[in-house]
Amino acid sequence: MTNSADVAAKAGVSRSTVSQILNGHGHRFKPDMVDHVRKVARELGYRPSLAGRALANGTSDIVITLLPNISFGPRLRELIDRVTEELAAVGKTNLIRFSSGDAEIDDAVLALRPAGLWSVAPLTLEQHARLRELGVVVVDQPRQLQQRIDQEIGAIQARHLIERGYPAIAVALPQDMREQSFALARQQGALETARAAGIQTLPTLHLTLERGSSASTALFLPKSLFGIAAYNDDAALAVLGAAQRAGRRVPGEIGIIGVDNTTASGLSEPSLTTIDLDVRFSAHEIVRTLLSGEGMLPVDAFDAIRSLVSVVDGDSTAR
Repeated sequence: MTNSADVAAKAGVSRSTVSQILNGHGHRFKPDMVDHVRKVARELGYRPSLAGRALANGTSDIVITLLPNISFGPRLRELIDRVTEELAAVGKTNLIRFSSGDAEIDDAVLALRPAGLWSVAPLTLEQHARLRELGVVVVDQPRQLQQRIDQEIGAIQARHLIERGYPAIAVALPQDMREQSFALARQQGALETARAAGIQTLPTLHLTLERGSSASTALFLPKSLFGIAAYNDDAALAVLGAAQRAGRRVPGEIGIIGVDNTTASGLSEPSLTTIDLDVRFSAHEIVRTLLSGEGMLPVDAFDAIRSLVSVVDGDSTAR
């Protein structure tokens, strides 16, 4: 296995010089030497030890992305991809970890000495304090901001259904408890918007999203003309399947709008109307906040994020 001594020998420099250049201290040397050492390291396939770099610098070049136990939809994947790309551009490595308990955060921090940690779900005050003691820059989305975003998503769904002429609106939510912190805010946004517009609101449909569940869901579909604001595209497709099983016409009798703009939303028959979220602003703000050490995304980012939420028209609401 290639080591720093091999790079030093081929580059004609000392091992200490190799170590400093490849561990973030290239500014101490002439640019042509830095380029030469890095070129030799690439040719030999050498990468410095993350553990060694952490010991030398006090922190590593790693940023941890902490994911809660929720559906891993396409917008979240895109957000993580963009954060990863922006971090890579400044020499940081994004490491994905799934959260299954407080202790796991500590293990990650102690073992890897990360430069920062970004949590998709809000962390507790205790978690913030503990990580701060370890010198880790922590970025998470304020719970208030996340709720406002989800409420706005539900409101946009309701407004779209109202514009399409549906005289009553229901919400479809998964029963899975993992999604409830997001789902309930979307429900609130949709129902409050409908009521403010004088539109009838119907009982919420609670979905198991299990194979064969369309038969039971079909039994709870109201007999009247109505629109459904579904938690996400999976829930929307479940309602679509139940409607077709019950012989109900979509969008003639039931209008359905989902969230996430998944590939499946465009492949269903009829295609789903859905909500899309441009994540470029969020990704840039996450990385900016991590690098600046500010710690938490500002609540006033809501207006900028809201402007990036849009309806993708499909046939499921095309009355």
